[in-house]
Amino acid sequence: MEVTKPMPSKSKTIFIFDLDGTVTKQETLPLIANSFGLEDEINALTEQTIAGNIPFVESFIQRVAILGKLDVNEVNQLLSNVKLFEGIAEFINTHHEQCVIATGNCCEWVSGLASRLSCECYSSSAIVENNKIVKLKSILKKESIVKRYQAEGYQVVFIGDGNNDMEAMRQADIAIACGLTHYPANSIMSVADYAVFNECSLLRLLHQINHAQQGTSVVLSCAGIGSRLGLAKTKALIEVGGKKLIHFQLEVFEKVEDLRVVVGFQARSVIQAVLDKREDVIFVYNHDYFQTKTGTSFFLGSRHANEFCVAWDGDLVVHPDDVDHCIDFDGEYVGCSDIVSEDAVFIKTDDNKNVIAFALDNGDFEWSGPAKIKRDNIKYLSTNVFNQIEGLLPLPYLKIRAQDIDTYEDYKNAIKFIESWSNEK
Repeated sequence: MEVTKPMPSKSKTIFIFDLDGTVTKQETLPLIANSFGLEDEINALTEQTIAGNIPFVESFIQRVAILGKLDVNEVNQLLSNVKLFEGIAEFINTHHEQCVIATGNCCEWVSGLASRLSCECYSSSAIVENNKIVKLKSILKKESIVKRYQAEGYQVVFIGDGNNDMEAMRQADIAIACGLTHYPANSIMSVADYAVFNECSLLRLLHQINHAQQGTSVVLSCAGIGSRLGLAKTKALIEVGGKKLIHFQLEVFEKVEDLRVVVGFQARSVIQAVLDKREDVIFVYNHDYFQTKTGTSFFLGSRHANEFCVAWDGDLVVHPDDVDHCIDFDGEYVGCSDIVSEDAVFIKTDDNKNVIAFALDNGDFEWSGPAKIKRDNIKYLSTNVFNQIEGLLPLPYLKIRAQDIDTYEDYKNAIKFIESWSNEK
């Protein structure tokens, strides 16, 4: 294309951004159509394309045929003034050697817009005659840009929102589904590592990927199918004490800045339930939720997180007065409680208040979770969080008041546990 800027120097990570609806606050082709009275034809095509009902190439050819009769300079000037997400634009301009734009739009239309972002921009291109687009010359395949940088040794992060981003996201080392202007296409949610619906959460994630961050992240694992409970829904969506369990968790984590919710089974319903209460959450996908357990979800949620990660199962109910202790504990620990669950995992301790082993038959306390572990100590495994911790023992234990919900009997006990708090006041 004609919009060229210096290639980024060798760096560990490259961030590739879709343009429309990811960096801009609105889709540019509908904006063109609305400004020139062609909205009915274009908006219908755009909606169908974003949803994945019409292949991007087919839709783009049709949309360019409709809009190609417009004056190129007028369209370019219009798009030059489109509003950007200011924080994202600042990230791109500050890290311009690590950022590129990949847009299916024509460079003849977006060169002015692209000039506001001081990074390389790849786009489609067209043949212009009499200041009108008469024919498409090339249509950008975004995945080719991903492969190019990977071949040069980069870790590639792709941030996009539409169906035409799917192959690029599938190929990328890290794929972020961006829901800032509309809900991301279903196709990209099936390959995304992360999903974000708030500019602050996207920026936080980008900074975490780029450089290790200090502080504590909470990883709330809500990916499982809840088979032992027998209510045919993921446990994050069951009601306890008159509210969805995920809403209960959001209340106790209200002050946690970096809250990561790991989703899998019924992911869209869990995401929507969270968004009903809070938008700045980072959603992490465990696409292999049926074959893996909480140890995998904790690993996935801890990638690119802050220095310390608190593992918290979505079915764990902790007394509100104990939550801050779990988050603010200085260093690593293993959470435990009195033995209250029907199908408990136990911990064995020494005289120095350290956990020295987990057991399935008996022990001093029940392993309830949570646990606080240094991010760099968290490794991939397909089993449980306590299996993740076993190799790190001995670790201090933190005794809390908690109820895990694995069985229907546990579910009834959790309701009683929550009701008992009102009697304490």
